Amino acid sequence: MNATRMNCLVVGVNSSIGRAIFNFFKAEGHKVIGTTRSKSPDDADVYDVNFDNDGQVKELLDKCEKLDAVIFCTGFLPGKSLVDYSDSDLDQVFQANVMTPMRFLIRLADKLNTNSSVLFVGSIAGSAGSFDEAYAASKSALIGLTKSLAKKSRNGVRYNCISPALIDGTSMQKTFSPEIIANHLKQTPTGTLIQLSDFVRVCYDLCQPHWGQLNGQVIDINGGRYV
Repeated sequence: MNATRMNCLVVGVNSSIGRAIFNFFKAEGHKVIGTTRSKSPDDADVYDVNFDNDGQVKELLDKCEKLDAVIFCTGFLPGKSLVDYSDSDLDQVFQANVMTPMRFLIRLADKLNTNSSVLFVGSIAGSAGSFDEAYAASKSALIGLTKSLAKKSRNGVRYNCISPALIDGTSMQKTFSPEIIANHLKQTPTGTLIQLSDFVRVCYDLCQPHWGQLNGQVIDINGGRYV
């Protein structure tokens, strides 16, 4: 168990990454609250929140003590070319990947503790591009948001973005064909994908005090596929 108990918020526990991060922080003895779009009746400390609903956002914040770590795991990947997007598809991608974090951070500012960590889960697509142009553009925007917030950070609050390539053990990876996964491996110099359990440990570690000078950075975890 970590010696210093943290108050943590994981946004997007409905994703496999968000759920794994939520469970890991909790197992380490920290107080964790999560948000989801599909809450189980037995899911303690996880709340259904529509971030367009100010009332629901306020209810969530009222449940939070001063926060030491906030991890944004929201994301939406349609997996198609821009020419196949509808206007509503575009709205949904940018709403999930960029607008939700920005709108929530506006309301969250007073809840951030001194020296707290805000971590965005981005994607290799934000730096290297993707077959899904809209998704890549939304993740690029997240990088710009991270760097801009870091330049204005106060009270030791730090903002960083962790950008993985395909993660083994995620729901996204399970939707890919063996041929697509083989192509990812071929383009990755280490010849392996990062395991979900290892990715979670990296996220956890980045929220610890010994990373107090890491601010405004993009941490690429892709085995050398993009450098």
